[in-house]
Amino acid sequence: MEQPAAGSPRSNAQGADSSQTPHHEGRGVWVLTAYGVSGLALFGVLIYYFSVYVTR
Repeated sequence: MEQPAAGSPRSNAQGADSSQTPHHEGRGVWVLTAYGVSGLALFGVLIYYFSVYVTR
């Protein structure tokens, strides 16, 4: 790990550390992702049954 120089201000060291923290999405993004995945799965099942019905 790099240590800041003894003469450097503390605020610069904190600013460098805060830019490296990962970004976390809010809960709403994950809810929309879950709805999207569920919708695609349901759509796939409906397409499957529709194709079976049409090919008869």
